[in-house]
Amino acid sequence: MRIINPLASAYFRSATGWLGGKVVVFSLLGLLNQSLLTRNLTRTDYGLLVWLGTIIGLLAPVGLPGVSNSIRGAVAKGFDGNFRKGSIQEILGSMIGGVILLGFAWYQWAVMGSPTGAFVFVAAAVVGPGLWVDTHLCYWDGKQDFRAVFWWSVITRAVQVAATYAVFLISANIVLVAAAQVGLQALGNLVAVGALLRSRQVGHQYSAEYSRYGVFSSWLYLAGTLSAQLDKLIIGTFLGLEPLALFALGELLYQYLYTIPGGILQQMLHSRLARMPVHEAAMWLRQHQWILFVGVTAACGITALTLPYVYPLIFSAKYADSIKYAYLFLVCIVCAVPMMGVGTLFKAHAMKRETGISWAMLALTPLVLVPLLGWLWGPVGIILARCVTNASASVYYTYTLSRIAQGASS
Repeated sequence: MRIINPLASAYFRSATGWLGGKVVVFSLLGLLNQSLLTRNLTRTDYGLLVWLGTIIGLLAPVGLPGVSNSIRGAVAKGFDGNFRKGSIQEILGSMIGGVILLGFAWYQWAVMGSPTGAFVFVAAAVVGPGLWVDTHLCYWDGKQDFRAVFWWSVITRAVQVAATYAVFLISANIVLVAAAQVGLQALGNLVAVGALLRSRQVGHQYSAEYSRYGVFSSWLYLAGTLSAQLDKLIIGTFLGLEPLALFALGELLYQYLYTIPGGILQQMLHSRLARMPVHEAAMWLRQHQWILFVGVTAACGITALTLPYVYPLIFSAKYADSIKYAYLFLVCIVCAVPMMGVGTLFKAHAMKRETGISWAMLALTPLVLVPLLGWLWGPVGIILARCVTNASASVYYTYTLSRIAQGASS
């Protein structure tokens, strides 16, 4: 069987070309951005920027991320009205998130005694309405408009990096840096969504089923988001900003080798899988999972060999202590590979039971293991907790995919 059958080869050429290009360019710009930050900021200031990102991530449920996931499948089937309604919902939710960020700013000022930290959170709160909005990307995914995904993502990140560089030419003030980082991202989100909402090409047909699934899966993000941010939340709260900076820099590998490629894979597969019968889609994923495993594992192996030389070169020698964390995150990536693609199948077909069980595993296991292993072994234990979580969830994903696929042949 050819690798790209039974999916259309023209589709995969387009998806691989534009989204693969996005991964390469976006990752290079991301590394350049991180290099600028680490080389020009103290470890404490970089840790403060990571802390801001942690809180923004913790507040992700206010942006109704489940609605975003449902929009991909709905738009793929012609229900553009779900994008229109979902965008308004996410903007309103993000406004609430901005107000909550003002509360964190007050905490930094009145409790922590950090005016700098307070102004950093105020800078994020001002652009709150656009921080958690991503329905434009979901709309383009559903329409298979990967060209738009590429250009919007690359241009937004390039402007962000250029603005950060310009700020450092003037000053290394962390408040200005934070404003450039979060402000331009939020502005880019709002401009893209606003343009699509005004476009006559975006229809109004609406699916109540996908809307209900979006609300349902948004609730699941409450526990899942806490689990995703719990590691950095514990380190930032109990160990301080410098250890948080080292941990976050080690985690970059997880983002560039797993999270970003996983998101791209979801963009490539979601609308196609939504159009296929669920059993046929499961059979295809099952037959080709080994390609993902071999490719990602090989990338992790090559990365492991180059780490001692590349990390100090890109991020400066003052972050050399983060290399040990980077090695452990490579193990986490290998443990998570079996999950890639399968979760997209659940979302594409609005499979509530499978989505609920998988999210419960990914959300509840860290709530127990991260505090326990973190208390025993610090940041190393926290990363090991993530490895165990990924491995456990991978077992469930593999079993469920096999069950669905076998149902097709029975």
